[in-house]
Amino acid sequence: MTHTLWYTRCPVPTASGIAFQRGMFDARFAGTGYAVRNVKELGAASWDSHFDHRVDSSFREGGGSPPVWARANDAPTRLLGITFMEEVLGIYVRADDAAASMQDLAGRRCALPVWPRLVFNFYRFAAEKGFYSALKVHGMREQDVVFVDVVEDDDPHSIINPAGGRNPQAGRRSYYHAQCEALLAGRVDAIFAKGGESAQLERDAAGRIRRLYDLRAAPQMAERVNNSTPRLLTVSESLVRDHPEAVSDYVGVLLSAGRWAQAHPADAAAAIAAEAGIRREDIARCFEPRFADKLLPQLSDELVRALEVMKIFLLERGYTRRDFDVAAWIDPGPLRRALARESQPMPLSAS
Repeated sequence: MTHTLWYTRCPVPTASGIAFQRGMFDARFAGTGYAVRNVKELGAASWDSHFDHRVDSSFREGGGSPPVWARANDAPTRLLGITFMEEVLGIYVRADDAAASMQDLAGRRCALPVWPRLVFNFYRFAAEKGFYSALKVHGMREQDVVFVDVVEDDDPHSIINPAGGRNPQAGRRSYYHAQCEALLAGRVDAIFAKGGESAQLERDAAGRIRRLYDLRAAPQMAERVNNSTPRLLTVSESLVRDHPEAVSDYVGVLLSAGRWAQAHPADAAAAIAAEAGIRREDIARCFEPRFADKLLPQLSDELVRALEVMKIFLLERGYTRRDFDVAAWIDPGPLRRALARESQPMPLSAS
């Protein structure tokens, strides 16, 4: 009897995405009694598992806020690893706006997105955290600007966790379409955009917007924490309990994918572009130069602290309503066992 390991991942650079693109899950689990398949195959009723982890026997790798939200809502999951890849965290204004710095946005309107089709609005968290941190770095508070809701009515499920081939987002308008329209029409004065999606936003705007500030310049990691910084690898607790070796093998595939990316950064960029629905040249444009070194899951103290920043912000802003113990959420066993097979040391923050 075959036991299915379900997976879902975000359209961002991850070892999971590279492993999927290269068929590494199929190769590793062939003949083992396990099959690795995409949650999308279960039908639309299960697609929100990408956010709430409703599908048992499943893995997720991607932006950190949805799994934190799910865990705060008592989803039975364990955290297996964390990555942190520096990416564009940009505050954008119109190209003809006289603003020269964040201080020039005082008293002006900043967009926060509303996504009616999202069970958890991680885009709003990303924008709120982005503005909060950019203002803080410049000695300002959120009360110094005016926040304006802008509705984005696209279907996020059309771009998240694609079932095969290239991400269907490729060639489409950006995730920030309505916010960009509001900016260009003068209904708001600034919007936030991050990661590879920012490149498509800039193309869509065709020179009519410019980046006022990029949080990659912020000196403290806490200010660079956003939805995809950090990214989390989570798994159903039942899999860790009942199929521990399969979980370790799955993590081992991600380590292999990360090692391959380190050895083949150009090919890794092509695989990531296919995953994220962006152009290959956008990798260098939107992510740190050593992106291929930032795909290996870890559990270092620094990365756990970044996760704590995210968790606290979500709680304090009402995105989540219950706190939880991050250390108790972590299960270092699968990563430790997978690394032991490679004879690699493991930076740990939890035992």
